[in-house]
Amino acid sequence: MQTPSSSLSYGTALTRGLRRRCPQCGIGTLLCGYLKPVTECEACKSDFSHISADDGPAWVTILVLGHVVVPLMLYFGRDDSIPLWIACAILSVIMLIGVYVILPRAKGLFIALIWMTGATGEDMAPNSLDQSDETHNRQ
Repeated sequence: MQTPSSSLSYGTALTRGLRRRCPQCGIGTLLCGYLKPVTECEACKSDFSHISADDGPAWVTILVLGHVVVPLMLYFGRDDSIPLWIACAILSVIMLIGVYVILPRAKGLFIALIWMTGATGEDMAPNSLDQSDETHNRQ
């Protein structure tokens, strides 16, 4: 695992992640396709194979879009001049475009944050927990 250089600030790395670029060099891409992360940067060869963003980007996307869509939903619910099917169509388009735009950027941000902090989860050994039959198989 290549560690971040000491001169690299969090702001720089996270901005590069939002742009879906390598947090180390800012040149290579973090994602190939829509959401599939690359295993290493094609420019600086930083290793990203150990980084898994999991559900964080989806949560951020829902949080951001919820703050946009819910007020519009309340407005459309109180305004009788707009038919319900038009309101649903507008909100659906906003959600689809929002997910298309925000989700890959949130994933890039999470990959950059995990890379910057080194919080890959590799040091968590599942066998270190006490999982004896006595404690987990009680009836």
